[in-house]
Amino acid sequence: MESLATPRSERRVYAARKKREWHPTRWLIAGGLVVVLAAAGAWQVLTAPSVAGTTPLANAYVKSADVPVVLTVKGLEDLSDVSVLLDGTDVTRTVRFNGDQLTFVASGLPDGHHVVTLHAGTSNLYRRSIDNSLAFVVDTTPPALTWDSPRTGEIFETEQIGVDGQTDPGSTVNLETPAGARTVKTSGDGRFQFAVALPDGRHKLKLTASDNAGNSRTVTRRVAVNRFGPVLTIPTVTTFASGSPTLAVTAKDPVGETRLVIMVDGERAFDGQVSGTKRVKIGPLAEGEHVVKYTATDASDKSAVRIQNVLVNSTERLGAKVLQGGAVGNDVMALQKLLIANKVYRYKATGTYTEGTTAAVSRFQKRTGLPVDGKAGPDVIAALYGRILVKQSQHKLYFYEKGHLKLTFMVATGMAAYPTPNGVFKVVVMAKDPTWIPPDSAWAKGLEPIPPGGGNPLGTRWIGTSAPGIGIHGTPADWSIGSYASHGCIRMHIWDVEKLYDYVKVGMPVIIEA
Repeated sequence: MESLATPRSERRVYAARKKREWHPTRWLIAGGLVVVLAAAGAWQVLTAPSVAGTTPLANAYVKSADVPVVLTVKGLEDLSDVSVLLDGTDVTRTVRFNGDQLTFVASGLPDGHHVVTLHAGTSNLYRRSIDNSLAFVVDTTPPALTWDSPRTGEIFETEQIGVDGQTDPGSTVNLETPAGARTVKTSGDGRFQFAVALPDGRHKLKLTASDNAGNSRTVTRRVAVNRFGPVLTIPTVTTFASGSPTLAVTAKDPVGETRLVIMVDGERAFDGQVSGTKRVKIGPLAEGEHVVKYTATDASDKSAVRIQNVLVNSTERLGAKVLQGGAVGNDVMALQKLLIANKVYRYKATGTYTEGTTAAVSRFQKRTGLPVDGKAGPDVIAALYGRILVKQSQHKLYFYEKGHLKLTFMVATGMAAYPTPNGVFKVVVMAKDPTWIPPDSAWAKGLEPIPPGGGNPLGTRWIGTSAPGIGIHGTPADWSIGSYASHGCIRMHIWDVEKLYDYVKVGMPVIIEA
């Protein structure tokens, strides 16, 4: 056995030899201690207290100012001196302990970063204390959203349109269109951009920006795509048995209503907003051909134009309707025979209102002093049947029937103070045995009406003209015939005016010349 008297060199050799020797009892005690110590260390590691989970998650974004906080702590019951801090303020008294969980509500938090800190002691040999921090962000404000294009109500002439704007950086932007949904994540300056293809028509676009906390802001806009303009459908029927036909016109446009304008022979017949089919009554129209022009214009100034010729053939009786180029039927044939009789038409009567017929009517209108338009209206028809010509210098009245001089009479016309007007007029009223009504004139002031019978200054017949206050009538003053003696009217012998009366019709021209 080693003693302190043993030289130092020998003690080292002895110690080395003893170290190499095997001693069963010594190794049994030492090995067991190592195993026990090793087992105890492993158990301390396995049972060391730790934070196993948190609500909210670390670095999460929360969109509420009141945040429920849950810390799940393994070995919570073995902790001592537990303290919980919120942004550095001790809130331990508000914490509830339930099993392995610490819970409390962080109320009224402002937007921004927040930290919950857990401090606790432990008897565990491996971990003597717990110091854990939970960071999260409160964000209760929806992200800003600026929608730059397209503008509300904008109309595009291309299928592809661009959508762009700006929101908070890091937000997610979702665009919903009739063609589907698209999503992008913004970064940097928060700019976003989409390119979408849309069919013709009106569309609703919905743009939603959502931040990391789940706050969102939504904006909707309506736009339209119009690449082709309105579709215009006109009537297929072009012959009408009515002088006031109804036209069924369809004007459709993908962006809404269109302005429909209908012109008939250069005159505006309809002007209004249309969306779909519109029934438009036009006229009254003369017998014959007419040019109808349809124009549909949409909100983007795209237009569709259609032009068609239509024929009105509503009657066979001459004089019932105005006749013009393109008209057909017995009424046209009767007109042409009258034109032949009046020596202004050199062709055969065919029953078709040709260019030659239009020219003949124009010549006749010019001859009789009627407005020249080549159309055979009531005035032309009446003049073709008969007309009255008064030549004041001759004191004579001539009556023409179907282009031929039929009757000639002596007349009296206005004295110098009350001259008979010259011009082209027409018969507007006829009366047998008229009552004389004093005219509104100085010479008749104070006079009373005179009933029919002897002494009536109008005689037995009155043929009133469109010249104000001027008519053709009989007179008991036979001596005045052949002179300038009346107050403007045309006087005739009573027996002469009764004969003329039977040939005259309302509407006949009355031509008065000097």
